[in-house]
Amino acid sequence: MLHPQARAAVLPEDDTPLAEADVVALRTADRDAALADTIRIDVEHVADLDADGVPVRLYRPEEDAPVLLYVHGGGWVFHDLETHDAFCRYLAHATGWALVAVDYRRAPEHPYPAPLDDVATALAWVRAHGDEHGLDTSLVAGLGDSSGANLVAGLCVRDRGALAYQVLVYPPVDALADFGSRRSEGVAENGFLSADMDWYWDQYAPTDDAKAAPEVSPLRAADLSGLPPALVVTAEHDLLRDEGEAYAARLADAGVPTVAWRALGMTHGFWRRPWDFDASRSAVRLVAGTLRDLAASPSE
Repeated sequence: MLHPQARAAVLPEDDTPLAEADVVALRTADRDAALADTIRIDVEHVADLDADGVPVRLYRPEEDAPVLLYVHGGGWVFHDLETHDAFCRYLAHATGWALVAVDYRRAPEHPYPAPLDDVATALAWVRAHGDEHGLDTSLVAGLGDSSGANLVAGLCVRDRGALAYQVLVYPPVDALADFGSRRSEGVAENGFLSADMDWYWDQYAPTDDAKAAPEVSPLRAADLSGLPPALVVTAEHDLLRDEGEAYAARLADAGVPTVAWRALGMTHGFWRRPWDFDASRSAVRLVAGTLRDLAASPSE
């Protein structure tokens, strides 16, 4: 059953398939809506930077903070630094970690591997130049929501030593998934994500070979051992629920320390709306506590 807060936030269905929509116009509308939002938490230092050609935005609540590489969602097609600015400020304030939000190139203009390459480039830049910006680069974790979670997971599959920890919020992890939730079994239509999921995958990974690549579909990787510890957050009424939870189970089976947390009654998109959803605030507290414990753990 949908939580009352989720029910109140359900968007009216638009019958226009994304394949027929004006992607540029939708991007502009998203950005304009975000810029019009007056909710902004003050963070000590916010700066737009160039990470070896990849635009990033740094949110640093204090000097020498550990680093959270933040990769936004939007189906690899939509959203940018502005659409996630208010939430990144909230997350930096709540965790005390410095966020480096990555403005990766988007599909369909730039399909795989361009978005993943940009995330990898941004991470390499953080490690090489983070100390110049008051960051503690001895501890770098990654966090992504939706398609951003896919990119974080893909980065960890590509380079198992890339991150100290990975937080994956409702990650799509199998382009060829045939799970019940992807078929909408037991999942309420919610206006945040619909049957257009196949279209999103086609924009990012347009060929069968790309879709089957382990760094695109991490759930299909033959071996997940040695990946960074993970926190996987899913939503009960989300098409991506089952594959995210299957990935958490695969990680655990491979010996990766993994926690899976399902937000009951929630839909896709709840994570970055703490002003609307109690579950978002609870999820952020869970992430903040996890990162606090990570920072307090003795380094190897």
